[in-house]
Amino acid sequence: MTKEIKEQEEIETSRNIQQFFDDMRMLGDQLRDKSLVKPVFDSGAPEVTNYLLWLILGELVDLNYNLEEED
Repeated sequence: MTKEIKEQEEIETSRNIQQFFDDMRMLGDQLRDKSLVKPVFDSGAPEVTNYLLWLILGELVDLNYNLEEED
């Protein structure tokens, strides 16, 4: 039973990571698309960069916590 749960969690984790990378690829494609009208957005602003880093850190901490629970 625990082996099945562990396998299911591994599948869900890999899906979440894959979804994250798919989203990042989609955003990158949209940013490079010259035909799209984009709002003014300073992606290098310290506030934006800091916010994105905190989001990434939160996801990594959550994934790490889930992995530690499995052990």
